[in-house]
Amino acid sequence: MRKAYAAAAAAAALAVAAVAIPGEPVPDHFEVSATYADGQISIEFRDASGGTSEVSMEIQGMAETFRRTYAGPEFTEQVPFGPPRYGWGAHPVIFDIRHDALGSISVKTEIRDAGQPPAQMLLVR
Repeated sequence: MRKAYAAAAAAAALAVAAVAIPGEPVPDHFEVSATYADGQISIEFRDASGGTSEVSMEIQGMAETFRRTYAGPEFTEQVPFGPPRYGWGAHPVIFDIRHDALGSISVKTEIRDAGQPPAQMLLVR
């Protein structure tokens, strides 16, 4: 019985590794919008699969890094922010996601000015 369990766990780990490769696009069921307008960053996260149990979000490059953890497959957050001094690339948004099928994955995106196309999300680890 233990051998069967170990084999199933190893197969599951390989399946997740095949799906979650750093630098590759994120599975289609994740939707993220990170936009800036009127002194605020608006972040929206949605997992259409419903498999996300927890998301920790971090906005880097601020005087004090913004961090918050959310339960469930979707959230919306408004964060006060002045215009970027060195461009949006200096302020990546990182999502650490706990997903029932993918395990723990991290994805990164960039903030865009409102009305601009969204930045691509990439797996980072």
